Amino acid sequence: MSTEKPMIGSILERTPKGSPLSPSPKSNTSGKTGFPTVQHRSKSAFARAREDLKRQCSERPREPPLVQPSSIPPPSTGPALNRSDTDEWRSQVDEENRRRVEHMTEEEREQERQEILERFGPNVGEILRKAREARESQRSQPSLMRQEEPSTTFEVTERISSPKSPRPTSPPSVLIRSSSTRPPSRTDRKLRFADVGPNDIHVYESAPPSPRRKPFALPPPTPEDGPTISLGEWQGGRTDRSASSREETPTAPTGSTRPGENAEEGTPEYIRQRFFPTAPANDPSLAWIQSAEAESSSSEQVAPDVRFDLSGTPIPPSLTSSLPTHLGLHHHAEGTHAGYTLDDIFLLSRSTVPAQRATMLGVLARIAHKLARSRKGDRESRISELASRENELRKRILAAGVEAMGERGSLGARAIEVIWECIVGWDEELIALEGVELKDVGAATSMGPSSDPISSLPLDFVLAQIANSIAVADLPRESLTQLLAILHRLAQHSNDIATKIVSTPALIPNVFRTFLLTPIPPTAGSPLPDPAALQLLYTLVLSLRSNASAIVEPADALLRFVVTLPPASPFPRSVATALLIGTLRLYTALASYGLYSHIATTASQSLSQIGQYVLSEQCDSYQLKEAWLLLLEAWTVCARDPHQTTPSHEILWSQVAGWGWGEEVLQMRSRLEDVDEQLWAPLWRALAAWLEGAKVNGERGGEQERATVVHAVAEAFTNGTEIEVVDKAGMGLAVTLKCLEIDGAKPLQVDDLVKLEAAGKHAMTLASVIRLWLSCLPPRTVKPDSPPFLLPFAQLSEACVLIASHPLWSSLFVDGTPGYAHVFCRPFSLLLSSYLRLSRTLPDISDDLWVAQTFSILTRFLPGEEESAQRATEEIVDLVTADFMQARGWSAPPVIWEKGGLDIIKPFLIYALRPSSDAYVGPIWTSPRSISLATTQRLPPLSALRPNIRRDQPLPLHRDWMFAPVDHLLRSGQSDVFKSLPSSWDASETEVVRATLFLARVSQEIVRLHNLRAFLMSREETVFACMKVFMLEHEQQHNDSTEEVFRDSIVGQFMEALVAPFTAFAASQSTPNSKTKEEDNLEVIAARFLGAGTPFYQYYTDFVGLYDAISFSHPLFARLLLPPTSMRYAVDYRKHLWVDYAHVAKTIRTPPDQVITSDLKEYLWPIETQSEIVTAYLRALVKGPLEGFVRLIAVHHLACNIWPDLRESTDGDEKAGKLLKVVVDQGGFDVVRDVMLYRQVREGPILLPPACYDQTGEWRTPRLDFVGRYGGDAMKDRVQKLFEL
Repeated sequence: MSTEKPMIGSILERTPKGSPLSPSPKSNTSGKTGFPTVQHRSKSAFARAREDLKRQCSERPREPPLVQPSSIPPPSTGPALNRSDTDEWRSQVDEENRRRVEHMTEEEREQERQEILERFGPNVGEILRKAREARESQRSQPSLMRQEEPSTTFEVTERISSPKSPRPTSPPSVLIRSSSTRPPSRTDRKLRFADVGPNDIHVYESAPPSPRRKPFALPPPTPEDGPTISLGEWQGGRTDRSASSREETPTAPTGSTRPGENAEEGTPEYIRQRFFPTAPANDPSLAWIQSAEAESSSSEQVAPDVRFDLSGTPIPPSLTSSLPTHLGLHHHAEGTHAGYTLDDIFLLSRSTVPAQRATMLGVLARIAHKLARSRKGDRESRISELASRENELRKRILAAGVEAMGERGSLGARAIEVIWECIVGWDEELIALEGVELKDVGAATSMGPSSDPISSLPLDFVLAQIANSIAVADLPRESLTQLLAILHRLAQHSNDIATKIVSTPALIPNVFRTFLLTPIPPTAGSPLPDPAALQLLYTLVLSLRSNASAIVEPADALLRFVVTLPPASPFPRSVATALLIGTLRLYTALASYGLYSHIATTASQSLSQIGQYVLSEQCDSYQLKEAWLLLLEAWTVCARDPHQTTPSHEILWSQVAGWGWGEEVLQMRSRLEDVDEQLWAPLWRALAAWLEGAKVNGERGGEQERATVVHAVAEAFTNGTEIEVVDKAGMGLAVTLKCLEIDGAKPLQVDDLVKLEAAGKHAMTLASVIRLWLSCLPPRTVKPDSPPFLLPFAQLSEACVLIASHPLWSSLFVDGTPGYAHVFCRPFSLLLSSYLRLSRTLPDISDDLWVAQTFSILTRFLPGEEESAQRATEEIVDLVTADFMQARGWSAPPVIWEKGGLDIIKPFLIYALRPSSDAYVGPIWTSPRSISLATTQRLPPLSALRPNIRRDQPLPLHRDWMFAPVDHLLRSGQSDVFKSLPSSWDASETEVVRATLFLARVSQEIVRLHNLRAFLMSREETVFACMKVFMLEHEQQHNDSTEEVFRDSIVGQFMEALVAPFTAFAASQSTPNSKTKEEDNLEVIAARFLGAGTPFYQYYTDFVGLYDAISFSHPLFARLLLPPTSMRYAVDYRKHLWVDYAHVAKTIRTPPDQVITSDLKEYLWPIETQSEIVTAYLRALVKGPLEGFVRLIAVHHLACNIWPDLRESTDGDEKAGKLLKVVVDQGGFDVVRDVMLYRQVREGPILLPPACYDQTGEWRTPRLDFVGRYGGDAMKDRVQKLFEL
């Protein structure tokens, strides 16, 4: 310790070179004139003396002054100031001052006196006198032996600081002099600085700095501070301030003990004694020096948060306190633990040091990668501490990356990597998925994208930054490729985001310039074109027609990939092939809107070379052959009706015939020997498109073209390659669907989607061959005499039955199913649509069977099949005629045919199947109509197609879709169908309802006849459909009862026939079904029509009010009031009917067997416990009369609230006793008898009146005793005879 360097050196006064001289008379002569120098009275003698001294001291020391250490040896060996030395010093000063005053004149003395009085006040003499007296009194007292503290730099601080100060004082600066305590009157003096020269600056070895103090605490953030991130909780020891304030301040260290001598160096006590010797040992303001020790000791008891190393790998808690510091894992607030918590990482990711920030972003990227793999079931990447927090952390990590993406260099590259991991890498398996918006992916539930991280991005900022980064292109090529992938994933997400990408200034041109328009030939340092850019353009084209139109203009630049075949391309052959495939796919996507088909004429020579190359043995790419065939199909469809292209007549059928595309496809077919379905399906589609165009534009309806195709393929479909392909596809489809373990109640999983994708490829093959078969038929052929070639029709029928009845359609809309799962079902919908057309031409399929198939298959169509659905609906309307009904022995009122049968509702049905003009999804197989009307080629997310919501898309259809005309009548003021009706249409509202109910009845009878019960309307769908018929009178004038639609006898007859299968009587004759689905709920069914803004309860209140106003106890109207009052629904419905409209209950005389229900028990159990409802039941019975099933309901719940043997709990006897008294006192004989003797069973069929009142058993005696216990003997005597009957 003796060799320790002191922190602050001693303060020494400069020793004068000679002994002080007594003042001598100054020379008043001038060296120049000899006359005395003028003396101004404004300067005092002291000031003049200082000026003289300054003139005399012209020589300056050349050597640096010696500075003595401040550490003083112990008092036993060091010098100390004694009283004699002090007296000697005072006497010398006094003598010097006396001599100086003697040499002053009277004027000078008076001037100095006035100056002293001005500076120190008039009482300065009294102060000096008292000081002198005190000094003399001390001299007269005996000397006391005192130990004084060594003369250190802390002496001044100790003397002026209060001993009760709770905070230590830092050592004073060496620049502080005692003159700072002089009176304020001297503060007007100017500072004087020494005349320092270049050689007067000396460097001394500095002492160790005082440790920096950590902040003890910060005030909590306020809402005005904005978003804040917690840096953790302070783990230091706590000190009781009240206790420390009661303790006495320890005495200052004596001169015999050096600061820190008794404590180990580096310990908190050493720091306190060394730097804060005046502070108490337990001073709370010094708690910061204890934090390191406290954290170290508490780390073994409290498990820290999960910590990560620089590779994003979690560090085991057992190692966080033992890892060395050189690993770079301790640069955070809690320095005793190795690794970084998530809060540390997020905080450091906003560091002002670019390298540190880039490192932390790299850690976040790796953590995001692990989280993404963990949620997919990768156990090695699982971080148990972060389970169920993946979406939350994904948002935070993504925000950190977005914030830094505008930086340059490695920091910007790391930020792009973070964004890539959170957007692309999070669902990397979806990179190649097209044809559906991925808006539901990443949301908390599949119900909507409210919590989707991508939708919450600041897209304007992100896209602008991406455009700038791609334009500058100073990032690594890998980062630029990641930016391209991010753009593609954003375009996949939603059509709105795709539109923002296209509309971002300079973004698409920069993509072309950086990724596609690279130098030709490529130089050594130039990048190659990136086929991923073509994939981005393809996705943007599929999103919206408007986006496709924006990409048409720069698409000409892509001809560079068409004019040169892959073997002659300056790029590597694999790259050239991929670029050519991407370009052809982009042309196909543009052709689906009828756009850019003129390129077939502009580049006809280059395209002809591609056709020859595809047919040659040089082409070994199946993807290129498939892309070429699909492009031929698309352009052939555009040429079928050139008026539908944009602009019109961009491609003509004569050009298609001249280019020989049909023959080219047949030539490729002859060279296909593999049974792989990858090429057979697009080849059949291209042939079918050619034949379909020839029917319209060829000679004799394309007779020669059909003959050519049939001659080429007929033999192969008998015992050749084609039939093997069809058999393989049919078998693969059946096996794959049967392997799906789906029950319709559980959501589809990712593994199920893999199987669905494989099954979809088989379905596409079968649909393509059906399309080819149909295209080989002559125009306007219904049932041909012979098929153009043979197909396994029975196998196709079985496959379609399997698809239509498969539970995957129910699982598709269960919560938890991925929001893009329906895109894998689209080939199934296409196959069913194709089979429906095939079935119509088969001779062994009767008309009624085809109608049954149509009603079942229509509910499986997905968006894009609206054209097929309209065509099938028109055929149904045209097929169901009077002859159709008579041939099957079915009766129909003649009045139905007087107005044209079902033709009067055809416009409503077709309009209901028309897609929205803003969301027209193009079909998989384009048609002349779709290329002119389609607005998008992608399906909406699954959440937008849920069956029990009011949606914009007409498909998939509900089982009650045939009631669309009634819906339009209810919304006649808003529906546009009335504006498009033909001028000859003059049907009345009643006639429209008759035709609608007739179609509904026919559909149900035919579907039930062919045992397709899964496609029958449910009980709730039927009830709500009938309720809508009655609600046609809502808010209408009712001056004449004959104007009311529901009173029409035919309307009533059809509605009675529709509800008949759902009565309690019909349920008793069939096998009971205890399984209740979610859709078996009126509230859910009504949401399809009412939407989310109107609850069914409001609709029901209007319905009850309408019944009360106009029904006159209409039997069916009354029966429809009951279903919402069952115990399955909320008590509000029962309260509204039994309390608010108590008088209405008396008009409901529905017998139990006519109640619309699958089980009457749903009205009886569980027992009603709401006192208001029970009171309403009692009031209705007492005031009566109640008849039919409503009386049974009231008696049941009243008796179950009284008798212990019927109650579900033994509590409530007091309440039951009071209720019993009211019944006996106020009820009539019939009411008292029914309540006293009512008996019911929970298991098996319920007991209906009068059986429920005639039961015998031992239960009667306890009931009679209960009456006596709560009603008294008198009441017991009154009712005793009832129990004895």
